[in-house]
Amino acid sequence: MKIITLMEDTACAPDFACEHGLSFYIEANGRKLLFDMGQTGLFLQNAAACGVQLDEVDTAFISHGHYDHGGGLAAFLAVNGHAPVYLHEKAFEPHFSRKPEGIRFIGLDPALEQSSRLVRTGGVTKIDENMTLFSDVTGQDCCPQGNRTLLERAGTDYVPDRFQHEQSLILREGDKTALFTGCAHRGVVNICARAKEIIGRDPDFVIGGMHLFSPSSGKSEPDETIRAVAARLAQTGSHYYTCHCTGQYAFGLLRETLGARIDFLAAGSVAEL
Repeated sequence: MKIITLMEDTACAPDFACEHGLSFYIEANGRKLLFDMGQTGLFLQNAAACGVQLDEVDTAFISHGHYDHGGGLAAFLAVNGHAPVYLHEKAFEPHFSRKPEGIRFIGLDPALEQSSRLVRTGGVTKIDENMTLFSDVTGQDCCPQGNRTLLERAGTDYVPDRFQHEQSLILREGDKTALFTGCAHRGVVNICARAKEIIGRDPDFVIGGMHLFSPSSGKSEPDETIRAVAARLAQTGSHYYTCHCTGQYAFGLLRETLGARIDFLAAGSVAEL
């Protein structure tokens, strides 16, 4: 399994662009996949620099309905005319962030909602024998406090986002299994636990953000929260590749506990699993 980080908040070299967003290109089982599409079409630039032909992607996914993961959807649809894009049935519902200057819309472009390329999901969706999407996470352990600034609409009121629109991908290749998260708003501990229930064991690899840093506040989760997450992850048999909303500070604390079992992925980086 090969994973190229097409977009992340940092870049591994000056040749690669970066922005607050996430996008992974994945090769597995002879297939070419795209998991998330960054904030804008900037991930196309990094794809070209990495020699990735996005018109050859056969399946794409959007992890949840926030602009930094699906903002590049229009750009992808323009360069790829055939790949279905799997996203949760609630992904296009409006989502918001409470900023110091007021409430800001952070959802997907509603003009794209009726695209025939979109495939709606919910609960557990088995795409084939190697790919399963799930959104039915119910655990409440170590949930990020940064979620408090993220909102959805109930009538005319703004209420805390329940993240029903968030889904994760289980990808199998041979005897190895990888779990891809977007931001893990429901808590990476809870998402990993649900994946274990579906798989029957811990995933071999967990790749994605852990929402231990809030761009709205510019602050990381409290140290005790990050260390509690690290302690729980250390009890699993998984290797972790993190990025994006985890933040560099939290990554440093996680590594104090997890050591070589956790790595950071910046834009332009390549991981061979």
